[in-house]
Amino acid sequence: MINFTKPVRVATKATFSGRSQYESIVKRDRTDLLIRQLQIHEQKSPVYLLISGSQTSGYARIINHLNEWMDARFIQTHVHQPDTDEEHQRPFFWKYWRQSPPKGEIGLFLGGWYTDPYLDRLIEPRDEEHFQHQMQEIRETERLWAEDGALVVKIWLHLDQDDKRRNKQGKRNNRPHDTWQVTMDDWRGDHSYEEKMALVHRVFSETHHPDTPWFIVDASDSMLCNLTVMHLLTDLFEYHLQKKPARPSLQRVRVDGKAPHADEAGTMQRHKKIDPGNSFETDGASTPPLNTIDLSKSLSRSRYEEKMKHLWESLYLKSWESYDRGQSLVIVFEGSDAAGKGGAIRRLTRCMDARLYRVIQTAAPTALEHAHHYLWRFWMQIPRQGKITIYDRSWYGRVLVERVEGFADPAEWQRAYREINEFERQLCRSNTRILKFWLQISPEEQLKRFRKREKTPYKEFKLTDEDWRNREKLDHYEAAVNDMIRKTNTDVAPWHLISAENKRHARIQVLETVEKALTELASGCA
Repeated sequence: MINFTKPVRVATKATFSGRSQYESIVKRDRTDLLIRQLQIHEQKSPVYLLISGSQTSGYARIINHLNEWMDARFIQTHVHQPDTDEEHQRPFFWKYWRQSPPKGEIGLFLGGWYTDPYLDRLIEPRDEEHFQHQMQEIRETERLWAEDGALVVKIWLHLDQDDKRRNKQGKRNNRPHDTWQVTMDDWRGDHSYEEKMALVHRVFSETHHPDTPWFIVDASDSMLCNLTVMHLLTDLFEYHLQKKPARPSLQRVRVDGKAPHADEAGTMQRHKKIDPGNSFETDGASTPPLNTIDLSKSLSRSRYEEKMKHLWESLYLKSWESYDRGQSLVIVFEGSDAAGKGGAIRRLTRCMDARLYRVIQTAAPTALEHAHHYLWRFWMQIPRQGKITIYDRSWYGRVLVERVEGFADPAEWQRAYREINEFERQLCRSNTRILKFWLQISPEEQLKRFRKREKTPYKEFKLTDEDWRNREKLDHYEAAVNDMIRKTNTDVAPWHLISAENKRHARIQVLETVEKALTELASGCA
């Protein structure tokens, strides 16, 4: 745990008079850093270490030294590069989730997720709202990593204007190949030192948090800078291992700008009223959401076939239109066991070209997935622009089965509501529409379908011992579902509650909702 209320200017605890003494200090003290790194590895704590700074501050030297001083087998180094075509077609943080370190390893980021927002604002100014959205995404993502047990450290290598000028001239003459590297203080453009630093300080004030702090290191003397970073990381690793607030003997300085603030409630938890019969109101009413579903609804076979014919033609055309516009669609299916999620998905995919969609059945996490934050595997599955991803169960397992079965402790599943809302908000901001369906049946209908599955050879594989055990915890699951719907029904990603007692009715309700969403995308209403 880190506990700095403001960005901190740090200095090394060592003093030296020349290179030979510097080298002896490195040889002596790097052992402590290496030991702490290996303890972090044994403890299975991921580390996000971001290095940024003035363009001639020596960040390339620092990342090379860190790989030399520590065990490079457990370090993944990522240098910021312009987005590839694949990255450009996904949300901003997608590539950084791809690069996120497994538990016990260090992700070493040069520039990282701060570079593009900074340069967007400095070189190609965008509106204030866009910049604020970017800062919010950074705050929430870093907070999410830290609350999951990661150590998040952000180091700014600082040069004043005179030091920058001297170092820059040396770089141009001696090491021109360094100029392609990009961090926040990019060399392009005609912006003054004061303009650049004013924006740097603003970024500090927007994104510094006690658990995800900024540390400022004087980079005017390369050897002193190297030792400062070494000793800082050694201390921070030690405090993180001990699970207590960091209190190193560092010189604190005030950074200009407003103090950062975290939106504890989650900024996108603004609830809305949705079509009657298809969802519910989250206006503080005491009625549990599941109790608002009318399970008596049904649809005749003739009417069902008539509607299906129209929907097949409409969805096929509109899904291609959505692809042509580069508008993605994520469709989430959750529901009671045997509620008909698979049947609804099959009817939906029959109405679409197989080249446009992907169906993902979410099961227990693999060893690799378990080594990351629970949202990591879902970030990996985000569709390219224009594509459709359909989930048979999803990230909501965190607040359903993991909550009820005790796979996540209360602190983990309680904060997951905010994390999920932020995840879905980032998807929506990247031109992705989200549709979430909850399919509900009565316990009596569920038992009837279980019995039928037992007697049907091609369906009996669907029925497991776990399904029977879940019936014994219906009250617990119902409470979890009601909480989930109340806390994650947002303007950008509302829940659609489907009465699934009659399968034909449920399937048509799902398909018509998808058709409506695609129509809204086409008209620009979404």
